[in-house]
Amino acid sequence: MTWSFLAALAAVATLAGAAWWLGRPRPDAPADGTPAPEGFATALRGYRMDQVDEVLDRLEARVADREREIAVLRGEARDETPGGPAAGAPTALATRALPDAPPDRPDRPVRPLRPARQGLSWAVAGTPRPWGRPDLLAPLAYLLVAAYVTMHLLTAVRTGYLSQGVQDQQAFEWYFGATAHNVATFSNPLISDLQNFPDGVNLMANAAVLGLGLPLTPLTLLAGPQVTFVLVELLGLALTASAWYWLFRRRLPVHPLAAFLGGLLAGFGPGMVSHANGHPNFVVQVLVPVILDRLLRLARGSARPVRDGVVLGLLVAWQVLIGEEVLLLTSVGVLVLLLGYLAAGWRPTLAALRGLGTGVGVALVITALPLWWQFLGPQSYTSIYHPPAGNDLAQLWGRASRTVGADPWAAAAVSMNRTEENSFFGIPLWGAAAATLVVLWRSVLVRVLAVVVVLSCWLSLGEELTLHGTPLGIPGPWALLEHVPVVENVLPTRFTLIALPAFAALLALGAEAARRAVLAVIGERVPALVVGIGVGAMVLLPVVPTPLVVDPRSPMPTFFSEGAWRDYVDDGGSILAVPPPDVADTRALEWQAEARWGFPVVAGYFVGPDGTAERGGRYGATPTALAGWLAEVAQSGVAQPAGPEQKARFDDDLRAGRVDALVLPVDRPAADALLASVSSVYGRPTTIGGVHVWDVREVTDGAR
Repeated sequence: MTWSFLAALAAVATLAGAAWWLGRPRPDAPADGTPAPEGFATALRGYRMDQVDEVLDRLEARVADREREIAVLRGEARDETPGGPAAGAPTALATRALPDAPPDRPDRPVRPLRPARQGLSWAVAGTPRPWGRPDLLAPLAYLLVAAYVTMHLLTAVRTGYLSQGVQDQQAFEWYFGATAHNVATFSNPLISDLQNFPDGVNLMANAAVLGLGLPLTPLTLLAGPQVTFVLVELLGLALTASAWYWLFRRRLPVHPLAAFLGGLLAGFGPGMVSHANGHPNFVVQVLVPVILDRLLRLARGSARPVRDGVVLGLLVAWQVLIGEEVLLLTSVGVLVLLLGYLAAGWRPTLAALRGLGTGVGVALVITALPLWWQFLGPQSYTSIYHPPAGNDLAQLWGRASRTVGADPWAAAAVSMNRTEENSFFGIPLWGAAAATLVVLWRSVLVRVLAVVVVLSCWLSLGEELTLHGTPLGIPGPWALLEHVPVVENVLPTRFTLIALPAFAALLALGAEAARRAVLAVIGERVPALVVGIGVGAMVLLPVVPTPLVVDPRSPMPTFFSEGAWRDYVDDGGSILAVPPPDVADTRALEWQAEARWGFPVVAGYFVGPDGTAERGGRYGATPTALAGWLAEVAQSGVAQPAGPEQKARFDDDLRAGRVDALVLPVDRPAADALLASVSSVYGRPTTIGGVHVWDVREVTDGAR
């Protein structure tokens, strides 16, 4: 907190010093205070480029205004800005330029804009700059940042894992592997019995990222799911930041470097880096800016609304298969934006509604079967209980554990876990957003973005407000949503992910406003750019990420890598790991990948039905007598011999799971206690390839 406060003071002091220096009397200014003569100053080498660019920017903005006026006169568009452009008309939602530019009059000479006379709302007027080759540097820079964040994982693709995500990385590697196995065997891509055998796992009811796993199947089959996961992490971060940069450059009249800062925050903010600990369904948000851009095309009056609607529907359907929760959060953000613009007077055209309806129809046609399978298909469930998961108030302005100079223990004290540090925006970012709101208050877009930030942070506070872990006795907003279908399954803390791109847009607009304000005072482009972008960069200092933590995986037994398992598992049989895989131990899923998914396993790490009539959800398989006994031995580290009655129940569990072999790694914690316990029931095992193996086919063959 102290570091963030000092950084904020440094940013303010730098800005104040720059403003004083830039506002000092200039030696070439007239002594009597009269304005400088209009037009270009003559010089031996021609006009200064900043003068040329300034005039061209004003000319481009004027041409755009005239084109809109002509479209209104021809009846091609509706005039929904009765207050004029200077009134902050809400049509900015559907145009590339913000609506706050002071109206140019063709019968008046072009005069330089001065903050003292015009205010600062003009600072974000105009149209986006043309694209150029330097724009190609942004994705490359984002790729380098993504490589920095994942550097430890890139150097240990097969031997390391993201330990702060517990076993989430292994779970997603299994999803990629199960999807590839389904494609290779021409099986149903919506379910897999490689876990929780023989009932299987409903992949649509889990975060199986089918929208990534299906197209990446060749890579998974050739190189393995570990390579697929690392590639998705690396490119997911880089492409998401690039997509936001593309949207900001395309829709906001800001300098490319200001858009670059916005892309950095949207793609590598604390929430994104936190989910990079093992949640690729949240890391890969590259489609979200593209969906927003397509909505803006419809809102501005697309000439081909049906075509744009079809594209929108395809994008939405793809996002459903990548991450439904991200799409739900995006929908909440879009709804807030829409309500804000409707309140400001904007109204959609019939063409826009037709395109939107087309998009909804296309998306429903594509996703109808997968969604039915998710909610009503085999191994589906209605809802799943989560403990209170709202954001602590201190989390909103604190610093995340994976940021430079932060105290990870302070972050841990106010967050759910290392993969759910969804806010931690820092004091400077809040200050910059507030300053942007004040300076650009006339912009409807800026005001609505501020509403998105505040509302999403408010929703993230959960059922009761807390400060540094202490309940305040103040009810939170989640009580209004905790029983809403579908929404009830979302962790409240994740709503601040909606605020992250809104903060990024405000940062880009604020940096551009600062740049233009300085440019209007001194008329020098480079110093203005340095001040505007420099202040924006300083705001980002408290959220600069550090590389993700990677720890070594458990050694792979040669029993699986050399194929000895084939002598112990018949077709239609399965393996039961000792103890069975669960949320904290997924090494059996890695065995499957090493064996090219040649055998299924009993139990696992997934979400499935809890076996009750209400069809509630639970993590992992429904406990059995054998699984519970093995888990108890593993936790206590003390051998527990089983009696005849227990053995009878254990045999029934083995038959239900069609188990051919029990496998215990020799180097597993509590291996001695587990070895003694299982041997008391099924005799001495065979030790081979780094594991103890109990061949139980004589017990279970009758079950097939």
